[in-house]
Amino acid sequence: MSGEQQYSSDALGYYAILEAAPDADIQIIRRNYREKAKKWHPDHNTLPEAMEIFQKLSVAHNVLSDEDKRLTYDLACLAHDKENFPDIFSLKIYTDGAGKNTPNLRIFTQQDIRGCLIKSRFREYRIIATYKEAVQKMLKISALNWLLGWWSAKSALKTAGVLKFNYRQAVPDERENLRLLVHNALAFEQEKMYAEARSSAAQAWEFARPEEKELLNKFLDRLPKIKETPVQAWNYGYLRRIQLIVPGIAVGIVFLFMAGGLLGSFAPGIFRRGSDKINYYQEVELIGGRGIDDMVVAKILDIRDDLSSSRMLFHLKTASAKVMYGPSDNFDVLTVLKDKATVRVTGISPDKAWLRIMLDNGDEGFVHADVLAEGIGAPIPSNSKIFIPN
Repeated sequence: MSGEQQYSSDALGYYAILEAAPDADIQIIRRNYREKAKKWHPDHNTLPEAMEIFQKLSVAHNVLSDEDKRLTYDLACLAHDKENFPDIFSLKIYTDGAGKNTPNLRIFTQQDIRGCLIKSRFREYRIIATYKEAVQKMLKISALNWLLGWWSAKSALKTAGVLKFNYRQAVPDERENLRLLVHNALAFEQEKMYAEARSSAAQAWEFARPEEKELLNKFLDRLPKIKETPVQAWNYGYLRRIQLIVPGIAVGIVFLFMAGGLLGSFAPGIFRRGSDKINYYQEVELIGGRGIDDMVVAKILDIRDDLSSSRMLFHLKTASAKVMYGPSDNFDVLTVLKDKATVRVTGISPDKAWLRIMLDNGDEGFVHADVLAEGIGAPIPSNSKIFIPN
């Protein structure tokens, strides 16, 4: 599965040889086959290529005149190019690193580089992994690149580019992952692993174009109506951040040495940092006495994002969390989040301690920033206002 390959809606030319469009009615396909079969049948056509063309016509008609076979072919064309097109009725499942069948897979391109005095070694390869495996592999690759990539003049020049490439590739290529998931959806179906097939197809749907979504919808309709296999939410921001652990540790060590030298003269100031905490309440004069007015003093920074995008969707990583009317524990409780609830982040406090979130019903409130993690947790209800697919 290479990014250099060209993919087509008609990889083996079945539609082309029958002179039919990929969305042609099945009656047109059958009519065109009858006309061309008469023309190229070896009993009536003496040209040397007649037998080969007639056989290709027969194979194309056998697949495209059957709705299930045609859908399988159309989906397989999304996943494979002509040169590597498999037997679509005997597909092999792509597994995780331990060889287990799971729909929770993504494909990533990664590079590693090693320097050794005057020599260097460079490799680029693909990783098919679960989220847990991706975290482990990317952390290991990144650490070895940072530690061992600079030890020759030749590799030192290239190491920075490798580190930058891997950081960007922590967010997977949508087309490559569409192909992976579509292939596995078909392979799972053939093995009668229908829950896994539904999960793979549902994940592929997120990466698909409108016309490809129609094919995936047809595929989901033909599968038995059973519950999809749950999959873990993918936090691509975290996959990027773990690649900065080694330089982060190095910067931390330098900072500690510097802080140690300055601690004596600046220690009093360090322990007064609590006084910088932002006060989100203000005391106001009320008729008959004084009181607390529930209003935010500091401006909340808005985070604007398209509701059809999943970029600002986060989920609860603790057992539960209170949603407050304002960015302080002193405000009234709006509601309580539970069970990995998914929300949309719409703003952040200046001290980054609080996040403003949108709930499924459209209400907005505030939670501590450290209770949320990037990505979708619990499934989003179909009538939710936090995510509106195109």
